[in-house]
Amino acid sequence: MIADSYFCVTGAADERYSLCIGNHMSKFRHHSAFPKAKHVQAFRFPHVCFSCRKSFKFPARAATRVCPQCKGPMVRLSRKFSAPKSSDIDQWQKVHYLVENGFLFYPIQEMIAPNASIRAEYPRTLSEAKLFIEKFRS
Repeated sequence: MIADSYFCVTGAADERYSLCIGNHMSKFRHHSAFPKAKHVQAFRFPHVCFSCRKSFKFPARAATRVCPQCKGPMVRLSRKFSAPKSSDIDQWQKVHYLVENGFLFYPIQEMIAPNASIRAEYPRTLSEAKLFIEKFRS
């Protein structure tokens, strides 16, 4: 049976078994046609608690978040931030030192020529962090 660019194959004994190929996809609505609520589509940012040495991902908001474990204040960092293990105290000290000095792990451009820049890497140790802050403080 061919009608209006439909091609349907049906079972001879039973009409329940049918396969139709054609314009039936014209009625399909992609998931983008159904808008999501604002809180559902928001990006999730890492929020860190330095007293617990833990990171949680929450949607961004203006008010300061409170740690779900110790109820202390949390700091929102860049989406690209990767938290160290909670047992790695040296790395948490480095992260805390950088955050205290205003570096929230957002990309930093390093000028290599008057019209050229490259993305600077964040330091790996606390001693490198001190040099990093001196270099990029401005």
